[in-house]
Amino acid sequence: MRNHCRRGGRRQQGSVLVFVTLALIALLAFAAWSTETGQAWTAKAQLQGASDSAALAGVAGLVVPGAPSDPAAAVAAAQSFGAQNHSIGVPITIPASDVETGSWNTETRTFTPLPGSTDREQVRAVRVLGRRDEVANGPIPTVLGRIFGVDDIPIAAAAVAYVGFAGLMPPGTAVLPLGVDCCKISGSACENDYCDEIAGNPPNPCPLEGGPNQGSLVTCMEFHSQPEQNVCWTNLSPTDRAVNVPSLLDIIEDGNPVAVGAEPVWVDNGNKVPLIREISDRFHGGGNYSGNPSGTDIDGDGNSDSWLVPLPIFECQNPGNGCSRSAAQRIVGVACFDVQEVAVVPDQEIRGEFVCPDDPRFEDSLCGAGFGPGGEIPTIDAQYPVLVE
Repeated sequence: MRNHCRRGGRRQQGSVLVFVTLALIALLAFAAWSTETGQAWTAKAQLQGASDSAALAGVAGLVVPGAPSDPAAAVAAAQSFGAQNHSIGVPITIPASDVETGSWNTETRTFTPLPGSTDREQVRAVRVLGRRDEVANGPIPTVLGRIFGVDDIPIAAAAVAYVGFAGLMPPGTAVLPLGVDCCKISGSACENDYCDEIAGNPPNPCPLEGGPNQGSLVTCMEFHSQPEQNVCWTNLSPTDRAVNVPSLLDIIEDGNPVAVGAEPVWVDNGNKVPLIREISDRFHGGGNYSGNPSGTDIDGDGNSDSWLVPLPIFECQNPGNGCSRSAAQRIVGVACFDVQEVAVVPDQEIRGEFVCPDDPRFEDSLCGAGFGPGGEIPTIDAQYPVLVE
């Protein structure tokens, strides 16, 4: 019996030893899992920060006002900013092949690579893949994990940054409550280079009645209540449908109080004689603007002959709703217009010329404030790139 008891005790001791060993292995595995997982998550969070900053820097280099998209600049900027970040002490190198330029679909939230394309209408997003693996920067080494045959952990973090179309006009730059129909100056599909389109062929031509260029054919902006109106009144507001005389007078007096164009704005048609008279007063320095004309007297006859103003370009109104108040309109660009005459009676007309960037008048005016390149209908970029993924 004593022998039997001793044998039973040894079996119990052996069983306990097995359980203790298994428990130690499990505890060690859990410790390894906790330690290595925590290390990997820390490294991944830091790697994500590197990818985010690289993508933002890349898209800032990709989309520059007035120029085609520049994939090479995007890659260089992304690589430069990636190297300024670390993942648990390792500087992040981003291979050029891990920086993609392309388009971002805001509705489906998908990125489409467009390698080599410089089309600024499409190539407005950068995707960056940050790695710590065998390809770049090395995987995360383990300590306790090696006991179980796991020597390292590869990680990756992707980010997509995008610059959208804001249609941005900074405060004070929309000095007239007017917008031009895109199809009137850039072809029926609004696709042509507007400087080429209007060269020697002013839209809706009419002669100047006075001034140093009397008799020259220029563009005539006419104001009617009919759908054929070729210029829209606008309060430059995406929310206020009341495109009325008081709100439009405020813009003539002080310009737009806030940046506009990120959202469609409300428009209207009609002659609105008080507004034409106010524009004339500001142009010539009459009425509330006595002695302080916005126009310039070129020929010295005491009358203003030139006033260069930026005008927002609206999506096509023809075919369309003819500037009616039935829908807000999207701003697709900014044009520079030289107001040369303002007629209040018997017709309400603003006569002048569209001015392109190669004209010396352009750079010396508010038009040269960086709205876009001119020539083709300029893209108006959002003010800042954003992370979208």
